[in-house]
Amino acid sequence: MAQLTVIAGGVAKTVAFEGTPLVADLLRAHGYQVPTPCGGKGVCGKCAVQAEGSLSPPAKAGRCLACSTRLTGDAVITLAAAETLRNIALSGDLPLFDASPVPGRYGLAVDIGTTTLAAALIDLRQAKTVAFAARRNPQREIADNVIGRIEASLEGAGSQLQASVRGEIDALKKEACQQAGMDEAQVDATVITGNTTMLYLWDGRNPLTLSRAPFEADWLAGGWAADGKTYLPRCIGAFLGADIVCAVLASRMTTHDETVLLIDIGTNGEIALWHQGRLYCCATAAGPAFEGGGIRDGVGSVAGAVDTVRVENGKLAYTTIADAPPIGICGSGLIDAAASLLALDMLDETGSLDEDEASIAPGVALTGQDIRKLQLAKGAVAAGIRTLCRHLDIALEDIGSFYIAGGFGAHLNMENAAQIGLIPRALRHKAVSIGNAALAGAMMMLMRQEFMDEAMQIADHAEVITLSGSAEFSEAFVDSMMFEEM
Repeated sequence: MAQLTVIAGGVAKTVAFEGTPLVADLLRAHGYQVPTPCGGKGVCGKCAVQAEGSLSPPAKAGRCLACSTRLTGDAVITLAAAETLRNIALSGDLPLFDASPVPGRYGLAVDIGTTTLAAALIDLRQAKTVAFAARRNPQREIADNVIGRIEASLEGAGSQLQASVRGEIDALKKEACQQAGMDEAQVDATVITGNTTMLYLWDGRNPLTLSRAPFEADWLAGGWAADGKTYLPRCIGAFLGADIVCAVLASRMTTHDETVLLIDIGTNGEIALWHQGRLYCCATAAGPAFEGGGIRDGVGSVAGAVDTVRVENGKLAYTTIADAPPIGICGSGLIDAAASLLALDMLDETGSLDEDEASIAPGVALTGQDIRKLQLAKGAVAAGIRTLCRHLDIALEDIGSFYIAGGFGAHLNMENAAQIGLIPRALRHKAVSIGNAALAGAMMMLMRQEFMDEAMQIADHAEVITLSGSAEFSEAFVDSMMFEEM
C-alpha cells in the first residue's frame, strides 16, 4: 500500500492509501483544508502545494495542483502555514437606540460572507458585545464564488456545503464563548445573515431557481428556523440578500431626509439608494478580485499580504499586514497598486501594462490578466452605481451621504479608489466606511427585537432595479472599464 507524507506546520503525518486518488481528495479526507476556488477545474492555481514523489502529472518545479494531480505511489506534500485573519473591526459602530433584547442570557450574531464568516457574542441582559470571532468560509475550498457553489450544490455537494458552514459557525461560537469565559449552552438566540445563496446553503435548500432564468428565489427566509433559536432576516431577492438588508438597517439610511447611497463591495456588489422616501437596490457580479481571488499572487487579508502601495521617490513602496514578509497582495493593495502604476505611467487608462508584469514587492507582481480582472470587478461596481443613479435621474453631486460597507471597504484608500474609477470622485470626501454592516444589523436585531420587523419592512418595500439585460448597464459597464475617474 502506498503512503503519502503530509508536512503541515512543521509536523509530519503519514497516511496510507489505495488506488490513484486526487491529492486534494486525500488531503481533505484526513482533515486538511485545500482551497479550490475554481471548482477543481485546475485553472486558478490556488490549490498549488509543494510536492515530490509519484504523481500524475509529475510535479513541476516542486509544485503540483492538488485538484488535478493524482497520487500513483509514495509522495510527500508540504502545506503552507494556515492563514491568520487580519485583526480587523468585524463590525461597524452601532447607532444609538433603546435596547429591548430578545429573551435569553446571550445571543450570537453571524454574517456568512462568501469569503469570511464573522460572529459577535452579545450579552442580552446588558445589550453589549462581549466577543468577536472570524474565520474563512470553508465553502471556498469548493468554489470562491456564489455561482460555483450553486453549481456544486446542484451536482450533489449540497450536504457537504451545508455541513462545512454549520461546522465552522459552531467553531466560531465556541471561540467567542471561550473569549468571554462562558459556556456555549448559555447562547439562547442566534441571528444569521448572508446573501441569499449563503442562506440557501446553510438551510440545505436546493438553489435551482437561483441558477436559471428568471433567477427568482423560491424562498426569502425571514423568520425563526425550525430549532426556534435561530433567526434568519428576510432577503430581497435572488441576488439581494439579508446581508444588504442588515447593512441598510445598520446604516439607518432610511431615516435620512437626504439622498443616501450605500455599497457593499465584495464578491457580490450590492448597491442601495435611498431617495425621496423610497429604497432602490441592485446587485452586480464583482467577482472575487477585491478579496484576492483570481489574482495570480492574490491572497486574503492575512499576515504578509501587501495591503498598501504608494509612490515614493518615483518608485513603488508597500506595506504588508503584520509587517510580515510579502506573500501576496490583498484587495486594498490591489487598488493602491493600480493607482500607483497609473501615476508612474506603467499602466495606461485602457489597462495595458508597459511590461509583461509589474513587480509590486519581492515575489509579488501583477500580470495583465490580473489587471483585466480588476477592471471587470471595479467596472461592475461603478456601472451599477451609474445605472442606478441614471435610472432615477439623480446626479452624483445630489447624494448627501455615501456609505461603504464590508471588510474590504474598511481598508480602502478612497483617493485611489476614485483615481481608478471604482467610486465616484464627487463622493470621495463624503465616503464613510461602516465596516461589516451586515453583522452590525444582525447584532442590532438581538439587542432590539423591533429591528427584526424593521428589517422585514426594508426587504419587503425595496424596489429592485434589474441590471441583467439592461442596455443602460451594458453601456455604463463598457465606460467603467477604463482606469479613469467617474
